[in-house]
Amino acid sequence: MSERRIRPKSTQRKSKKKQPRSLLLTLGGAALLVIGGSVAFLLLQGDQKSGPLPLGAKVVPQDVMLSVTLSTEANQWQQLAKFGTTTSQKSWGQRIQTFENRVLEPYGLSYADNIRPWSANQVTMALLPPTVESVEFQSQQATVWVVPIRDQGQFEQKFKQKLLTSASQVDKRTYKQIDIHEFDAEDGKRYGFATLEDRWLVFTEADTPINAVVDTHKGKPALADVPRYQDALKEIESENAIARVYVNVPIAAAQMSRVPLSPASKERIQDVQAIGATVRLVEDGLRFKAISWLHPEAKETLKAKNEAKDIAKNLPQDTLMMASGGNFQQVWRDYAQGNIAKLVFPLNPKAWNDDLNQRTGVDFNNQFVNWMDGEFLSALVPSQDPEGQGVGVVLMAKAKDRATANQAFQALDDAMRDRFDFLVAESKIDNKTVITWKVPPGLPIASHGWLDNDVAFLTFGAPIANRLLQPPKENLTQAAGFKAATDSDLDPNNGHFFVDMPRMLGLLETNPLLPKLTSETTKVMQGIETIGVTTAIQNEWSTRYDIHVKLKKRS
Repeated sequence: MSERRIRPKSTQRKSKKKQPRSLLLTLGGAALLVIGGSVAFLLLQGDQKSGPLPLGAKVVPQDVMLSVTLSTEANQWQQLAKFGTTTSQKSWGQRIQTFENRVLEPYGLSYADNIRPWSANQVTMALLPPTVESVEFQSQQATVWVVPIRDQGQFEQKFKQKLLTSASQVDKRTYKQIDIHEFDAEDGKRYGFATLEDRWLVFTEADTPINAVVDTHKGKPALADVPRYQDALKEIESENAIARVYVNVPIAAAQMSRVPLSPASKERIQDVQAIGATVRLVEDGLRFKAISWLHPEAKETLKAKNEAKDIAKNLPQDTLMMASGGNFQQVWRDYAQGNIAKLVFPLNPKAWNDDLNQRTGVDFNNQFVNWMDGEFLSALVPSQDPEGQGVGVVLMAKAKDRATANQAFQALDDAMRDRFDFLVAESKIDNKTVITWKVPPGLPIASHGWLDNDVAFLTFGAPIANRLLQPPKENLTQAAGFKAATDSDLDPNNGHFFVDMPRMLGLLETNPLLPKLTSETTKVMQGIETIGVTTAIQNEWSTRYDIHVKLKKRS
């Protein structure tokens, strides 16, 4: 490999103070934005036989923030228990048993003895957001449990009478001709339960939350009445699903946003009706079928273009994580205009672009985004250093106008050299030109070039250009783990996401520059081998996702 220094256009020294560290933070923000933002974009973009609606959908209020309907078939959960590590199993188990420990056990009740004998084969948990009427009692989301009653006699004997006699004091009141029993539990909260038509047990916090369920039973809109809800379920229905999930996007966004939403962002989010998913247990883990859909009154509709093809073949098979899409320009502009991805990765593209422009004189929106209107990806690729700790971030994009792209890269090179005194060097790898930025004493920090006639790449961090330009014996799309994780009938599609979890966790633990996960999150992630996502725009109002989570099997 040969190398020569690219001479500056002018020998005049710039008087501005050099800021290599702050500039790298700005450039690093771009890499994180593309990785985090495109993953979030994939996940939030927003004739099989139609399975029945979740039974609880008929009495859960329509303004529910989150609804999860779980199968109560014991054998499915016993199979799931074979997966994960000891620590991840403990973490999951604690979450599953929270309701039983806090509410049932203090009164000598258990799910197995006092609920399973009379209930149907599913139970629905829903989160109701605080309302103007409920805020005095309910500052946080209220959890509602809806259990379909299969055997009324067993229900009366094993649950209702048992609970009424075990609680120290149970108050009874009537709301819209429905009897509601309320009591103070040992967790300090006041709970209430009611039966509706002898068909459903509703158990939730007292006062406003349980009243809202009764209001729904009496005629107010229910989850089952959400626009396009039943049509969306037909697209994702899976036999033997262990869970069915519904997320009310506008309400969830308002409740969970970590950054203030602009009026434009709020308006765009209101166009998104919801996200739904079914979860199925498979031989090596879990498979999700998910769908997001727009409100019928949405001002904008989706463009059914699924243009992602084979850009991932340019990555080596040991890539740690990648996200790809069909059109970077569309992703960037949607994100900048208030895409829901901002809720997951709150970086402001305009502020970032303005900062880059101020520091370098380069306008990313006008000089780069305009030609990045094709396939793209971002990825974390390990270097081949002896210690095996180095990792580089790579961004790739197809360019329909290579001349314009070269002008943009030249402007960026000039800024690195003239404003920040970086060494901008040209070298050859397999007869392909690579431009490398170096800081004293010759440490490479970034590089860019072309893989072929229309795929440009830009790397940060550990030097990995040689891994991209020298074709690997096996590329990522040929690797067994990637193929299994992204196996899908969504063809054509609009992109993929993939992560090798054990190696990614190892990197997070050993690399001081990367963010650290909480201990609880790490415990759950340790039970996962790979995650793969494939997405495709179905029509003008819905986007589909196939998600495969491969879990470790317990020994």
